[in-house]
Amino acid sequence: MNGKQRKKHQKSRAPAKSRIVNTETTEITTQPRVELRRPATLAQALTEPVVAVVKTDRNLRRIA
Repeated sequence: MNGKQRKKHQKSRAPAKSRIVNTETTEITTQPRVELRRPATLAQALTEPVVAVVKTDRNLRRIA
């Protein structure tokens, strides 16, 4: 190997008594939102009505 020594990969080991404590919670709230969709061109605007679409908004809040 051209005079180079190969290093062995060693796995890092966590202590046996280590614990992971999760104190963070995630709160998800959803609220409706109304969006008006208008026709794209003048020809469509003369023949097609405006359409109301209800979408849901998600809000994430993390509490420590």
